[in-house]
Amino acid sequence: MADATSPTHATDPTRSDIWFEDGNVVIQAEGKQFKVHRGVLAANSSIFKDMFAMPQPLAEGEKTVEGCPVIHVSDSAADIAIVLRALFLRGHVATRQALSITIIAAFLRLGTKYDIELLRAEALNRLHYEYPSTLEEYDKINKWSMINGRWGDGTHFAVVNLAREQGLLSVLPLSLYLSCCYPYSTSEIATGIPSDDGTTSRMLPDDLIRCLGAWNSIGIKQSTMTLAWINLPIYPNCKNSTQCTKLRVKVMKRVFYPFVEFFGLHTWREFETCWVYPEENLDMCDSCYAVAERLHEDGRSKFWETLPGIFGLPEWEELRKEREELK
Repeated sequence: MADATSPTHATDPTRSDIWFEDGNVVIQAEGKQFKVHRGVLAANSSIFKDMFAMPQPLAEGEKTVEGCPVIHVSDSAADIAIVLRALFLRGHVATRQALSITIIAAFLRLGTKYDIELLRAEALNRLHYEYPSTLEEYDKINKWSMINGRWGDGTHFAVVNLAREQGLLSVLPLSLYLSCCYPYSTSEIATGIPSDDGTTSRMLPDDLIRCLGAWNSIGIKQSTMTLAWINLPIYPNCKNSTQCTKLRVKVMKRVFYPFVEFFGLHTWREFETCWVYPEENLDMCDSCYAVAERLHEDGRSKFWETLPGIFGLPEWEELRKEREELK
């Protein structure tokens, strides 16, 4: 929490690039100072509003900066810079562009801590959009349009950590599942994914263990639900049993050998055109194709419902209550 008297950094502070000459308060985090306007802080944060309403005398030896009181906070300088840039320079707020998980995390952490509802709501909206709590919402999202990630980077790992840190259990089923999916290997899950900024995205130990422990369960559930159509005997009304059986064996090998890939949430169209054989369709007879598509989509719905339980979380119905309470 903010502390208007006690310094938290031993070295001489440095001035940040967020420095308003007509500012009247200085925020200091990790030895970096930000000169801003207390009125703007008070208008956006009930915590700062209450703090400024009860001014404290300077402690012995406490210095002002350019005549302004210094408020020392325990937050990271990076998070403070992101939030102050949003409040004073309108950075990152109300934009249609995707934001990095680093920015979203700062909005959520400090938006919650200092009761800055504008930023907290922005972060929650983006997290809830990219990691929905219903299959219908999942099918509608334009992936990575609200959170700036890319295939195979460490964004899903970072989301898992943030959701756990902030108690957002409803974000965890999908983010944990996606953290298990290709191209992530068990080695990458265990050691983390290097980021462009030189850091490594790595899940916290408990969730890392959950992911590794879930692999067997995910494989079994997708083979008995979403992909159950692969293992069934010849379908009734099949017009070419040799061709259709051969195709299903081919798909089985692609999915399960030399290692299991997870397709539990892929739609039929995604599975058919994007992930199995991009150069050809699932070449079954019309009867088998129709049955397989129906079984795939029905199984996919069942797979979605089991997702929280795979990772030891409450059922979706309970998790959705969390989102209602956060509104």
